[in-house]
Amino acid sequence: MNKMLQFESENKPVRKMNKKKLIFVIVAIIILIIIVIMAILYSSHKPFRKFLDQYLFRKNVSEETLTAISLDYDSNVSVIGYNKYICVLAENVLRQYNNSGNLAGEIKLEISNPIYRANNRYLAISEKNSQKFYLISGNKILWEKETDGNISKIDVNKNGYVTVILTGTTHKSVIVTYDAKGTELFKTYRSSTTALDATVAPDNKYLAFAEIDTTGTNIQSNIKIISIEKAKETPSESIVYTYEAPQNRLVTNIEYQDKNKLVCIYDDAIHIISDNKDEEIMKLQEEKKKINIADIRLSSHIYRTVEKQTGIFQADTTIEIMNTDSKKQTVYTVEGVVKNAYCYHNIIAVNLGQELEFINTSGWLVKRYTSSQDIQSIAIAEGLAGIIYRDKVEIIHL
Repeated sequence: MNKMLQFESENKPVRKMNKKKLIFVIVAIIILIIIVIMAILYSSHKPFRKFLDQYLFRKNVSEETLTAISLDYDSNVSVIGYNKYICVLAENVLRQYNNSGNLAGEIKLEISNPIYRANNRYLAISEKNSQKFYLISGNKILWEKETDGNISKIDVNKNGYVTVILTGTTHKSVIVTYDAKGTELFKTYRSSTTALDATVAPDNKYLAFAEIDTTGTNIQSNIKIISIEKAKETPSESIVYTYEAPQNRLVTNIEYQDKNKLVCIYDDAIHIISDNKDEEIMKLQEEKKKINIADIRLSSHIYRTVEKQTGIFQADTTIEIMNTDSKKQTVYTVEGVVKNAYCYHNIIAVNLGQELEFINTSGWLVKRYTSSQDIQSIAIAEGLAGIIYRDKVEIIHL
């Protein structure tokens, strides 16, 4: 019996790997190694990254190669990025263009000098210092309102809750809050302070506003958070949190980000208020650092730009991006001095004069745009941007 088993074992055919399969495995391993090496070089070697961005990933585009919208109006023209549209407001008509540059809709508005805020699928817009404003979604006006004072600031959260700050009344400032259906929820009166910004939290439960008091010898900036539910019932007991900044520190903007984090930008630092605790997370004034631009209107991120001299008449700029959840910082460097910058959702656009670099909040280049003339301004929407000149707007896909 044992001899028979031994005979079968000795005469059993040996399975060999198919030659084609072996070649496939070897090629796959080689390709994987090449990909890993390229990924490492792309992350760490700037000239190699620029080469791939230009010739492999086709991230470089230039003027005259994109779809353009003509600006041939006699009156004032404003270009607005909103939802998935680049909008042109002229002659009391808001014209919406899609990413192919085709006209997608027209809305008649009594506005020539707008103040506005776009968030998610909503656009809240008003004539500056007028009494009338609109909430727009898609290609239609959801509702419009007239106020008793002059509108100095307007904001909308991602759910369509609107706040307007009024001046020209018997109070220094009045903040009016509306829900997504246009129902007025309550008014917040400020008799001795000036409200600079106001916004509703993502969960629609809180209104936060920034105010300054200039009645004394020093500037006093305050951040206050109101319970919307309490404000509708007992306004006098509705303030649930107050932060008084050190004297002479000027607050300029506030922004609710995810998880009800309230980000506040001052002239010298950026703070975050979460669970009724204030924390400084980024400085805007540091010794031996030239910090030119900072913004907080991003999804769970903030950023600042730092200019560094590289020669007698040369400088580079680093964009320092911080995740407000993890506090992790990412750095992206551009060659030259940033003239201005714009941001929306997870995109930051830095304008170098005749060149634009669009980067995401992870610190990677999305698109690089070059022009033969100075770029006037930029409007960013969801997945596209408009590069604005005196007579046209070029649309770039992001």
